[in-house]
Amino acid sequence: MLRATAILATCVALLLAYSDGPPDSKTGRPGEGTCADCHSGTASGDSSALAGLPGALYYPESTYILTLGLRYAGQTRWGFELTAVDESGRAAGELFVTDSVNTQLSASGGRQYLKQTSAGTQRGRPDAASWQFGWHAPTAGSGPITFYWSGNACDGNGSSEGDFAVPSNLTVTEAAAIEEDPGTDRYQWYYESPGQNRVVIRYAGDPQQPVKVYSSDGRLVRILTPVPEGEVLRADWDGTDRSGEPVPEASYFVLLDQERSGSVKIDLVR
Repeated sequence: MLRATAILATCVALLLAYSDGPPDSKTGRPGEGTCADCHSGTASGDSSALAGLPGALYYPESTYILTLGLRYAGQTRWGFELTAVDESGRAAGELFVTDSVNTQLSASGGRQYLKQTSAGTQRGRPDAASWQFGWHAPTAGSGPITFYWSGNACDGNGSSEGDFAVPSNLTVTEAAAIEEDPGTDRYQWYYESPGQNRVVIRYAGDPQQPVKVYSSDGRLVRILTPVPEGEVLRADWDGTDRSGEPVPEASYFVLLDQERSGSVKIDLVR
């Protein structure tokens, strides 16, 4: 009886620990497990979807803000793990956090793994959940990229019983070239650093949407107000955060429009 009690306590402890994020290699990628390794059942893959990419394409070295959605009627707690790989199973592009409260990144075997945090389990939320994150596409010539993920739809009772793994994947093809006039479905943008501690971003977009600067770990650094400059918009950043303090020299992600895949990666030089 003592041995059985000890085993049960260990299992419960593991389940509680995984609410902080599953172990790596649970995405359903070939050779990896899924959330079903620790939870009781498997649901249909059509209970989840990845949104934010332009159809089944990606543009090399472009940055996208993606949303992973998970649905399962009657469930009230949620989790996931996701990775992006090329045809050889190597890490493809760069995943990055845009919401550090609900998501986090880890790395193993040369691949990145994006997953939920404890707060990201959204305990008590009925029937569906979603998470937002960023992906910077790889260089030209990388070929098809596949996102593998395993969602976890839980009933929140603290055990593995009544939980359902929801594995799925999405393969996107490299676009042959970026059109000279991308049109309304894609941003035209560029940035320059005319002097140390200063970045100027010019782009075509929605003037009503603020420009948000994020650190590589997903922390919101600064919110900028764009101003018209001819036929484009311009946003200037002096390299300080929201409190006016200088930020370190590093790479930052700039979200041009919250509702579209319009994020760019910039480098601040001091």
